[in-house]
Amino acid sequence: MGMAVYVWQQDMAPEFPLAVLEYEAVGGADRMHWHDHLEIALVLEGRGAFLFGRRVLPAEPGDIFFIDNSQPHVALPDPGERLRLLLVLFRPELIAGPGCRELDLGYLAPFRVDERTSSPRICGGSALAAEVGPVLHELRETWDGHNPAERHLVDATLRRALALVNRHHGARQLATATGAGTDRREQIRPVLAYVDQHCRESITLGDVAGVVHISASRVRHVFKDVTGVSFKEYVTQVRVTEAKRLLISTELSVADIARAVSYTNLNQFYKVFYRSCAMSPGEYRHYYTPTGGDDAPILVAAGAAGGLRP
Repeated sequence: MGMAVYVWQQDMAPEFPLAVLEYEAVGGADRMHWHDHLEIALVLEGRGAFLFGRRVLPAEPGDIFFIDNSQPHVALPDPGERLRLLLVLFRPELIAGPGCRELDLGYLAPFRVDERTSSPRICGGSALAAEVGPVLHELRETWDGHNPAERHLVDATLRRALALVNRHHGARQLATATGAGTDRREQIRPVLAYVDQHCRESITLGDVAGVVHISASRVRHVFKDVTGVSFKEYVTQVRVTEAKRLLISTELSVADIARAVSYTNLNQFYKVFYRSCAMSPGEYRHYYTPTGGDDAPILVAAGAAGGLRP
């Protein structure tokens, strides 16, 4: 049976797209997800596992994971464990924007390896983790100071962490990793971006095939091969995620929200939403809003964890 995938929406300042925060994985509650940013995850406490599609890697204190922006993944604690993570989230353009130097592009090499032959995990007991871990803690400390004057220091500290990984593995080897897995991920990134931007419209394989200039059948094959889920399932999950946002943040009717995310058949929208959330849209709105009742959980947006603010 497949696993539902949703999109993690992270608020970041356009001029400095970075967020550093602590996160506790909750067994049974967290689900497989994507995001349009890169992620470095340092295990602070507890044991569990990171799932990358169908691939399962252990997660232990001190482990560091480098997570690409085209990899569906989730962190799950072992039974009875608290799995606390330090997350460094940033968009690639923070380090290497369009037209950047080849040197800048090389900083992102730890995220661009062929996952068939390399692992996104740095073991906590390794010499490399002993080097990189303290740099990530330093990055967090500076970030938590909320001082805009230290943005250059934050930027440099992040680059230092990436540079240490490059030095260990060999920058040239990482930067020139061009295995089939890497090539396919590069093909898929524009597809993910297109779906995210056009989730309120009708989207076909033909539409995205035109974006990446390959056949629709090739898009279907590559998408499934890289992500482990079908293109249709991804589009559905992006639309459900947008519907959730509208249910919580607006007073639009369920029918209006269904139309907003490109569902003309309200019954179909209800079926899709219930299959994803195990509750109806109305129940979701009731449960996840301040007026939803005493048992409703408090939601904290990932982007509200602080940072370098004026």
